[in-house]
Amino acid sequence: MVLLPTILSSDMARGETVVNMRKVTHRPVQVALSGAVVLPCVFTLRPSPSHEPPRIKWAKVWGERGPGGTHREQSILVAKDNVVKVKKAFQGRVTLPGYPENRYNASLALAGLRSSDSGMYRCEVVVGINDEQDTVPLQVTGVVFHYRAPHDRYALSFAEAKHVCLENSAVIATPAHLQAAFDDGYDNCDAGWLSDETVRYPIQSPRPGCYGDREDSPGVRNYGTRAPSELFDVYCFAEGLRGEVFHTTVPERLTLAMASTHCHMLGAQLSTVGQLFLAWQAGLDRCDPGWLADGSVRYPINQPRRNCGGDEPGVRTLYHNPNRTGFPNTTNLFDAYCYRGMLLV
Repeated sequence: MVLLPTILSSDMARGETVVNMRKVTHRPVQVALSGAVVLPCVFTLRPSPSHEPPRIKWAKVWGERGPGGTHREQSILVAKDNVVKVKKAFQGRVTLPGYPENRYNASLALAGLRSSDSGMYRCEVVVGINDEQDTVPLQVTGVVFHYRAPHDRYALSFAEAKHVCLENSAVIATPAHLQAAFDDGYDNCDAGWLSDETVRYPIQSPRPGCYGDREDSPGVRNYGTRAPSELFDVYCFAEGLRGEVFHTTVPERLTLAMASTHCHMLGAQLSTVGQLFLAWQAGLDRCDPGWLADGSVRYPINQPRRNCGGDEPGVRTLYHNPNRTGFPNTTNLFDAYCYRGMLLV
């Protein structure tokens, strides 16, 4: 759980306004996927016998107000006189933990964080015709990705699954990580290990071969706890990119060995799968297959378009066989994705 720091508003504002809010600093706060955060909203009212109970509204906002602006907002909850009404999209995930004991504490707790929760949150307090508001920036970090062994589908023991995630700048995902990814629309019909030694996979659109234990309902399929020696794929979780991933090529393209050498010549190294997924999440978009450090060939697509591997955003993977198994031969020619770490000053 993360609590954002607060600072008091100025003495002048305190003396001139009905609602006095303790405003937060405006630094984005980073919280990992599936985690929880408390966004502060604490205020006082100038004494008055005619005050009605304050009305509190939390919303997520985008864009700018005014002529030509693209302002949008999504209401989260409204509270007044200890009655809290949470919008359907946030039910079960948001509370006002301090509000029942203190009507002037409107801090918002948000749990089960999803990537789509990143953004600007506005707390607004209204008393009659008087109102005060403040905004809190939130960034949810990390991405879940599916990983398959280089030679075949369902070929990783639990120990091997943990190892390949570490090799790719990640850790094995938790059930909460996979659930948060599913809640944001992740769909993948490949059973994979998770950190609790269960095997699961997320399905948005049930289809033959992907019904699992939920038949024709969307959800995260669960095969339960499995023997560590059994073989499956794995779901990994990469939390943060401490450098940059960039695409590179030469006119005649590159074998895997040449790609590694080329990255080193540029003061970098071949990107791991986790690093490429984080770069994709940050907006990298290239319709150019390139070598990665594990010997796979992939490319990141944020704007789906013709001849770029489908209608949905994602990191595309090239396989040697039509049944989506086996990495390409290391002597095949492709571009490369390199990773250059951030210099520490």
